[in-house]
Amino acid sequence: MRKIFVIVTAIVWMYGSNIEITSQKFEANQKELISKFFGKVVVKKGKDLIKADKVFIYFNKDKKPIKIIAQTDVSFTFINRAKTYKGKAQKVIYYPMKKEYFLSGNVQIVELPDNKKIFAQSVVIDLASNNLSIQGNKKKPVKMIFSIEEK
Repeated sequence: MRKIFVIVTAIVWMYGSNIEITSQKFEANQKELISKFFGKVVVKKGKDLIKADKVFIYFNKDKKPIKIIAQTDVSFTFINRAKTYKGKAQKVIYYPMKKEYFLSGNVQIVELPDNKKIFAQSVVIDLASNNLSIQGNKKKPVKMIFSIEEK
């Protein structure tokens, strides 16, 4: 069966960045103020990149995005100042007004250029303050791997 790719480009003004989204399927509900993208979804916002099976964008009454949710086999690259975060999770939520990413479900991150590795159940990346908050649980505690230079 021939797959028909629907390419949807949603250009939204958000802190000086456009968002470009491609997917195999798109649905919009103007009454509920939500856009839904399904199948090989790619979201580009500046240098940030998210790939997922599905992405939902929630808008306020002024049609500005207030929350972007990427779900199922999510991979990402977030670039902020001198740091780059690459990894995967089961779910990524982006709050544009706060410039904050919330990652959950078997989160794995490599922080570059230091090559730090983070394994956790949930991580919050605050791009505005450049802070990380990391959570584990009883069965899977937070695990970090990094190098130390000793003399």
